[in-house]
Amino acid sequence: MQDAVQIYYKEDVHNNDDEIEIWSKANQWQPLELRDESRGQLANKDGGKLFDDDRQLKCMRSVGKYVLQQIGKKLLCGDMNLTRISFPIKAMIAKSALEKNLLSAINFPLYVNRASKMQQPLEQLKLVITATISSFYTNLSFNKPLNPIIGETVEGTMNDGTQLYAEQISHHPPISQFYCIGPNYKYFGNYWFEASAGLNSITLRNRGKRTVVFDNERIDYNFAYEQYSGTIFGKMRVETLGQSIYKTSSGLEAVIRFGEVKGKPSDYFVGVIRQDGVDICKIYGSYMGFIEFDGVRYWDHRQNHPFKITFKEPTLESDAQLRGDYVNLKNQNFDKAQEQKELLENVQRNDQKLRQRYKEFMMKQKQETTEKEEIEKVKQSLKQM
Repeated sequence: MQDAVQIYYKEDVHNNDDEIEIWSKANQWQPLELRDESRGQLANKDGGKLFDDDRQLKCMRSVGKYVLQQIGKKLLCGDMNLTRISFPIKAMIAKSALEKNLLSAINFPLYVNRASKMQQPLEQLKLVITATISSFYTNLSFNKPLNPIIGETVEGTMNDGTQLYAEQISHHPPISQFYCIGPNYKYFGNYWFEASAGLNSITLRNRGKRTVVFDNERIDYNFAYEQYSGTIFGKMRVETLGQSIYKTSSGLEAVIRFGEVKGKPSDYFVGVIRQDGVDICKIYGSYMGFIEFDGVRYWDHRQNHPFKITFKEPTLESDAQLRGDYVNLKNQNFDKAQEQKELLENVQRNDQKLRQRYKEFMMKQKQETTEKEEIEKVKQSLKQM
């Protein structure tokens, strides 16, 4: 294998403030005075985040023909679930999707810690929305992580003391559960992906849910969806589209619509916060630039400082970092990584067959038990006649 994405992959630079510095920033946080609608350098003119690494792009597209063949075979068989496609290792990076899922918390040390010190549900909701949407600027990515194996785990920490855990709990559909314990809050939920493909695009829908819990409030919200275009030719970009809905235990509801702002690139969004069906706050911004509530700026890309998540050294045999394909891909031993990936996939397929057989066996046992109980009831009725 001559070339692979891992050769060109670079870790994002994250803020490594210590606990005292984090809390100082959280306690002193105030809305920004900025008013212009600036967007980041990687913002595509039509919307979304642009992929501009030519070497990595060339490498990714070198496996495009193979992936299209796999997609074609599945569609001809009537299988529309593209999450079952096996990507070649050269198109992937040495990270588990479980690790990537936990990166949704990279801005929590500032905004959610700030929210945890407040008792106003409206302000808490604004800050959770800010922490979530602002992470898109960093986390929207073109790097394909390794698909987790059922039972696979990861553990991480952040410098404010937050503990993060994730586990793959289902093979098909692929569902990842996560649980984070912050200093004064809890954050948990699941990722449940479905993928579909067009001629030059891939759409990734997440059916999962997320929840943030404070002492005085609970906030539940869903995911919008991601669309990757230019996957085979043209400029490659990724967009977040659709809508996100946030609901709180105090009766607040926020509805945010992405890609529907007339005359603006698709990364712009609009929304509203309602109390008992009455609009009380307008939401406006771009995940490639800024976030505002009633014209007050809570986040700006020019002051974006995501916090570092450190993934712990493995303490469980199920840790993703111990996977053979993960280890070999990280060390750029690509042929061995491909072998290990195929081995793990075959083990998963066999386990799935065993689970299906067991399910069928238990259903048959239940049916036979029910039939025996019905026969026994008939016998008892005849005896009483």
